[in-house]
Amino acid sequence: MKTNRPITSSSRQGFTLIELLVVIVIIGILASLVMSQATKMMEDARRLQVQTVIKDLRIAIDSYQVDYNRYPVDSSMLSGSDGEDAPEFETDENTGLVSALMSTGGSAGGATGGGVNLNPRDIKYIDLPLAKNGMFGLVGAAPPYKLVDLWGQTYRVLLDTNGDKQVMNPDLNNSDPKIAQNPNGPPPEKLPTEVAIYSIGQDKTASTKDDIVSWRQK
Repeated sequence: MKTNRPITSSSRQGFTLIELLVVIVIIGILASLVMSQATKMMEDARRLQVQTVIKDLRIAIDSYQVDYNRYPVDSSMLSGSDGEDAPEFETDENTGLVSALMSTGGSAGGATGGGVNLNPRDIKYIDLPLAKNGMFGLVGAAPPYKLVDLWGQTYRVLLDTNGDKQVMNPDLNNSDPKIAQNPNGPPPEKLPTEVAIYSIGQDKTASTKDDIVSWRQK
């Protein structure tokens, strides 16, 4: 006569509660690692986009200077005090800088309020995208143009207007001690360049760690 053997615990299938909890914890850790890495990759990609515009803008200014033997802003804005360079410029409608680098066929932005044409040869020095919702690109359908970064802020431009082949170093005022007070190599008072450009970054505050600049890699 056959009898049914009882099912022992060793023959049961499935996970215990503890095993499920361990699996959930592992999945949560992996997900957080993936998310943090994805966030960093997206942030690096955004910085690279802005860095590319900064590079193109600097090349355009250099090319303009070669062709016109001056900077693409009205001469009345190029004088500083006590022999120093003029204050930094922004890529807004008032300086006419962006419009001067574009092929507009007309006034380069009215930097002096009189519609001064800073690009009479109508040479296009740079290609810039149109801003979407006021972010990353040209704002305005016609000159004077305004150029903004991914966070809707203008770029900052320092020009060697006193002819000493240097500009003031914004890193001196950076709130990040690793940048402004590095004991192994503190930043010099001036940068050995005629043109320096930077974005104030996602925090929309100048002289902070997330500034995206033309004179250092990060």
